[in-house]
Amino acid sequence: MPEEIPHSFRDHCQDLTFRHDQDVPAGPESDRPVQERALGTPAESAAASTGRRALVPGRRRLAVGGALIAAFGGFASFNLLLSAMPAYAVRCGAGPSGAGSLTAVLMAATLAVQPFTPRLFDRLGRRLSLALSGALLALPCLALPAATTFTVLTGLAILRGLGFGVFVVAGVTFTAELFPSGERGRAIGWYGAVVGVAGVLAAPAGIALARQEAYALTFVLAAGSATLVMIGALGFPRGGGTDRPAGPRSARTRGPRDTVRALRPMTGLLAVEIASTTAYGAVFTFLPLTAPAAPGALLAVQVSTVVFRLVGGWFIDRYGGRRVLVPAVLATVLGTAAGAASHQPVLLLTGAALFGAGFGAAQSTTLVLIMQVAGDTPAGLGLAGVAWNIAFDAGTGVGSLLGGPLLALGGPSALFPAIAAVLAACLLLDRWRARVPGHDSSRT
Repeated sequence: MPEEIPHSFRDHCQDLTFRHDQDVPAGPESDRPVQERALGTPAESAAASTGRRALVPGRRRLAVGGALIAAFGGFASFNLLLSAMPAYAVRCGAGPSGAGSLTAVLMAATLAVQPFTPRLFDRLGRRLSLALSGALLALPCLALPAATTFTVLTGLAILRGLGFGVFVVAGVTFTAELFPSGERGRAIGWYGAVVGVAGVLAAPAGIALARQEAYALTFVLAAGSATLVMIGALGFPRGGGTDRPAGPRSARTRGPRDTVRALRPMTGLLAVEIASTTAYGAVFTFLPLTAPAAPGALLAVQVSTVVFRLVGGWFIDRYGGRRVLVPAVLATVLGTAAGAASHQPVLLLTGAALFGAGFGAAQSTTLVLIMQVAGDTPAGLGLAGVAWNIAFDAGTGVGSLLGGPLLALGGPSALFPAIAAVLAACLLLDRWRARVPGHDSSRT
């Protein structure tokens, strides 16, 4: 009786057969030199380096389309309720402080779940993880019309926060995994632009619907938008993680010490991200309180951000992230400082457009650079997605929370220049860390 072939060897042969059948077309392509065929296309090489089987072009386009549909739906749902829920909470008797704490609970749940998302993705896979996040965003919306007490509203906000926390990490991580490193800037740029468009459309709509007390329609629209997340999830590969080979445990999970070691090279970039979103939180929270031209200024910020998420992504792929980061952050610094010109509409609007351009480019750049530092592996990209999203949410909260005392002490002439100075200092910190011998900071 012949000796049984070892499983590992048999599986390897089957995988080679699959790649021959699927990845090497007939005709002239099969006549390429052996060495060139072994290296594969850039997308295939990137997939090999991350331990994933490359998706065929049509399958990848479907996944990209699904990611963008999910991004629009998830952020449209989030922004609709973010702008409408405070008024609904007051209507239910929560009062202004209760309305504020409802948003705080939502964001606390978002932050709490994010560190656990890589393990969830590894267990469930891309499609099911993204679909689960969409369900957690959509289902509470359907229960909101029956929620008349602050306790129930808080419980539903926690569920939505958990869904949003999974969703935001899944969105950037899964989108980045679909592209090799050299094309990731444009991919992240498109993702960010779709997110921005969702915010531009949904946030004003939520405010308008709340003023008309059309809450039932608001909740239906929010639930329907979140359903797009589940629809977009269908574009990703099927199965509970079978699109990503299991591999050794050390490649999939990190202990606390490993996580700290992996985060250390990112500290400068994460500081820049936190400082830039601190400025974002301060601008959107306090500019309406200090500047008569705030509505036009905030619209200029949003439109400029969308445009320069795209432009920044193109420049990243062409010139490298490091060359884009410095001008992007400097534009954000100048735009933030212009918030002090609260009664000079021309200067304020110009500064707002500059802020949006710098902020949009900086968001794409910091995310791409952090992913480069983390390493082009599923574990590395997952950690980068978690770290960047936590930095974004934490910075936005810090700007909204700590900006109040600064505004009370010195007015807009103290608040906005002070935050701009902190952002400039964080850029200097990152530049210094980039020059530390042996420090890998993705200079490209």
